[in-house]
Amino acid sequence: KSLLNKPTMKFRPCIDLHAGQVKQIIGSTLSDDKQNALSASASHASENFSTDRPASSYARTYQNDGLTGGHVIMLGPGNVEAAKAALAAYPGGLQIGGGVTAGNAKEG
Repeated sequence: KSLLNKPTMKFRPCIDLHAGQVKQIIGSTLSDDKQNALSASASHASENFSTDRPASSYARTYQNDGLTGGHVIMLGPGNVEAAKAALAAYPGGLQIGGGVTAGNAKEG
């Protein structure tokens, strides 16, 4: 088979939010703990990346770069406003996940 017929990999942008801040958490599952914002169940979660740059800024960058199929994930409470700002910055370009319930799914 020719290499031209093989599927190609596509980058899917992601914005992970924790307490309203863009972060990348690695190593385990997040849990909410008042003593430690990044506590893990059964192993050690660690913060690989954190920034003060708002989620909406990343969303605009993804839009400007023509990246599609991305998502915003709300990891715990305190992320609704940042998530809404990211979705508004890239209309139709991002999906939302984490913390979405039947009660809040229709919010705009």
